[in-house]
Amino acid sequence: MLLNGKLVELDQPATFYENRFNHGTFFPHLSQAVRHAISIPSARHREAASIVTQSGEQFGWAEISLLNDHIRTAEPRQRM
Repeated sequence: MLLNGKLVELDQPATFYENRFNHGTFFPHLSQAVRHAISIPSARHREAASIVTQSGEQFGWAEISLLNDHIRTAEPRQRM
């Protein structure tokens, strides 16, 4: 998928950091990290939260939300 003019591979490994003080949670696929981030209650959302991919791309909440929207809308088409 394209995000901000860059190709984003949803199948690459990624790590979700809830804040800059934790070690992060590793996921084999960016799409899994996005789903995990979105599942966190909004009361725990921190501005510093991010997802960092194996290729070095970093995504904050705005990008995580866009990625989640893309994943949600793509899933029904993939099941057909």
